[in-house]
Amino acid sequence: MQRAKGRNAVAAAAYRSCTLLNDEQLGKVYDYRPKAGHVCTELFGVAGLQMGMDDIGTLWNKAERSETRKNSAVARELMVPLPHGWTDEQRLLCVRGLAEMLVARYGVAVMASIHRPANGQNDHVHILFTTREVDAEMNFGRKTRILDDMKTGEVKKMREELCRIMNAHAQANSDDWYVYAGKFAEVEEWHIPTAHIPVNAPAELREAMEAENLAIVEARPLLKRIMEESKETSAQVQAALHVAASTAAQEHQIVNAEVPQERPLSRPFAPSASPLAEDAQQRISQLTNSLDLRHAFREVKRAHARRKEGREVANKWRAHLRELEADPPSPLVSMMAKMLRTFGVRDTLAIYEEKVAEARAAIEQCRKNDTALTAYINDPERKRKYDEWMQWPEHRERVNAHEAMLPDAPRPSPAPQSPSPTPAPVTSWGGPFTLTTHQTPKVPEPWD
Repeated sequence: MQRAKGRNAVAAAAYRSCTLLNDEQLGKVYDYRPKAGHVCTELFGVAGLQMGMDDIGTLWNKAERSETRKNSAVARELMVPLPHGWTDEQRLLCVRGLAEMLVARYGVAVMASIHRPANGQNDHVHILFTTREVDAEMNFGRKTRILDDMKTGEVKKMREELCRIMNAHAQANSDDWYVYAGKFAEVEEWHIPTAHIPVNAPAELREAMEAENLAIVEARPLLKRIMEESKETSAQVQAALHVAASTAAQEHQIVNAEVPQERPLSRPFAPSASPLAEDAQQRISQLTNSLDLRHAFREVKRAHARRKEGREVANKWRAHLRELEADPPSPLVSMMAKMLRTFGVRDTLAIYEEKVAEARAAIEQCRKNDTALTAYINDPERKRKYDEWMQWPEHRERVNAHEAMLPDAPRPSPAPQSPSPTPAPVTSWGGPFTLTTHQTPKVPEPWD
């Protein structure tokens, strides 16, 4: 809580403890006694520092006086959700464990206030603690700067310690859940996070964001089912391709027909009754459609490039086969081969026949790959998406605007630099010819 952002430790403590406090420096009175939802408040300090409810104002007025700069951080706060299924006593015991951990780890003074909203299903605790160490006489010492910078890793360690305490209480209360210091996406696959609503968000923005978050929560089960079905289908296709490839395994690598998988919609949303939510849902639906069209366009281009490369490989194998067939072993070599085979020697005729069989098998595999890629490119629905992406620039503008707002979007460099040469890709071709690198074919349409 920083003064530069208009925050005040006395006001924050009065709001969380639902009491009346006087700010001695500013001469203001903060009275939050009529506020509903307060369950209990307790103070915690180092050994020998005994504090009660009457010491709340004294503690936080001293915290304000200990900071002399206009942009000082006057307090820190942790907000921890508490399980609805626990009793008040169980929640209080857990909160005490969290507060005592902060006192022991950083030597600070802590005020913990448990709140319960009107619906009674969102119990949580506000853990307000000082930014400086506090001794047994309530004297403020050095600042806990280890928590000022996220790069030190101490904030992550503190979150992990909070989770350890919460999980220990959950196990003691025979609960079948645990809390984790990371992100949901690290634990649950395909998780879509909701957007954080700022405290000072305008009413219109808050309503729109709440409606979008509700749509995300409602869409999570549907997305999970779609992703699981897509994963299962992809596994079946990969297994079938593996079986087909194993039957046609060759000594030299052939360009395989890797037919791209259809990508499911990344964010399906359930309908909402709010007009703002419907407008947000419509924009998201349009963006999802544009992303799907771009994906189809790129996959068609990639499939066409693979088909062109495969045809070049097939032509080289055909030329190699014609050279072999044009220069077969002489009758004398054939006669000598029969004699050598009786002694178990690998003769020239056997080597020639192996090369011919290898070339024919490679040509047949290339033909199968070409057929699969041609069917993929000529799919009517895929051609429709390709044409729509090419004909309507609105889709490209919508996708470019969305990608420009992503956190990892490229930013313009302050000074232009000469581009470094792109290294040539390494080909895995091991046949009798060298396959040169290819560029995406510049043709009117891939299926022409």
